[in-house]
Amino acid sequence: MGDIMISTKKKIAVLFSTMLVMGTSVANATTTFAETTDALQANSSEVSNSNVSNNVKQGSSQETDNANNTNNIAITQASSSYDVAAIKSEIINETNRLRSQNGLNPLTDIGFLDTYAQKRADTLSDANSLDYHKGWSAIPMAPYNQDAEENILLMPIANIDGNASTIAKGVIKEFYQEKNDPDPNYGHRKNLLNPYVGFMGTGVTITSGGVIYVAQEMGNDDNYAERSSILDRNKYYYTHDNYYSNVSKYDLSNSERNTGNAAQDYTQTNNYTFVDLRGGVSTLDNFVNIYSKNGKQYTNVRLAPNTDWYSDIMAIINGTYYFHVSTDGYVLATDILPWATFLHGKIIRANSNAMIYNDYGNPTTDHVSADTKWSTDRRSINLTANVKYYRIGTNAWLRGTDVTDMATVKSTTNS
Repeated sequence: MGDIMISTKKKIAVLFSTMLVMGTSVANATTTFAETTDALQANSSEVSNSNVSNNVKQGSSQETDNANNTNNIAITQASSSYDVAAIKSEIINETNRLRSQNGLNPLTDIGFLDTYAQKRADTLSDANSLDYHKGWSAIPMAPYNQDAEENILLMPIANIDGNASTIAKGVIKEFYQEKNDPDPNYGHRKNLLNPYVGFMGTGVTITSGGVIYVAQEMGNDDNYAERSSILDRNKYYYTHDNYYSNVSKYDLSNSERNTGNAAQDYTQTNNYTFVDLRGGVSTLDNFVNIYSKNGKQYTNVRLAPNTDWYSDIMAIINGTYYFHVSTDGYVLATDILPWATFLHGKIIRANSNAMIYNDYGNPTTDHVSADTKWSTDRRSINLTANVKYYRIGTNAWLRGTDVTDMATVKSTTNS
């Protein structure tokens, strides 16, 4: 057969927009960003990220967040031109409307949690920036401190201005999409759609300079926590650890997904589902077959060897994993090397003399020395063996179990 490569190679997505919004979430996330260096170049600089861990009885929540960035946002004074109480009410309604679309029970608004959430929003506003959960604690949320989570956000309100409902939809849509988040790991979406959490509080502060701060505090009391097991909750966050979203839908987001693509690619069916992905795939030394949404192999087109392709979907077609690379074009997960781009510049440290692996996941004869620091531009995971790798150079990867996240180390020493 003739090998015809898809004519227009997709550009690897630039996933970070200007920092108008910094929303971060709390719920078993483990990834951060740092300054970028050239591949295979040791980096001794500190990472200005932090990790917050709050272990509360059965529940544990932790998040990795980026360095403080104030963006010269005006110091807080609530604007009298907005009905803050109405906005808070609509945020609760929109959260539960999203949950309803995904077959989940609504979260119950608790005045006690509203009070704590408002304190968080006011504190962030007074500080003129997000604190990346450094000021967050589940303890004041008791007795709703089981499986506790937090979403926080700051945004120029002009981006979502309108009536209370319009503003609330803008807030929840940003939490769902994380389009302007410096750490887009779908953590907010995980919190909003957590099937094992039952209660919520909301805080909103709007400054005279036109900036909205939002805090969502979610958790369980003892009785509600007993409805699910730790295993259930950990399983829910498993895909978060892999940096794919859970399979979900949101009408405000889905309506934007078909621009430039066939609508069929973004429509779930009984034999076809997908989860969002921020990253892409690489072919190795061989041409790679392309399949349709129905799993049928194309006979006149393949991906060329040693090329990178943007992918926004990991599709599950008849129980088999594929990655979306073009309109009605998918490649088998086992035929390519999948990766996430949003870890670009993450600093890791070798725990010992660590083996370097090649693109195929095979060990090489090379090692990196113990305690050396490296900048990584991609993270990959072997979906079959569930082994995570970090790329430190061309055809050079370190296993996740052989390295330490330096942001976690720094936050631990500072806490």
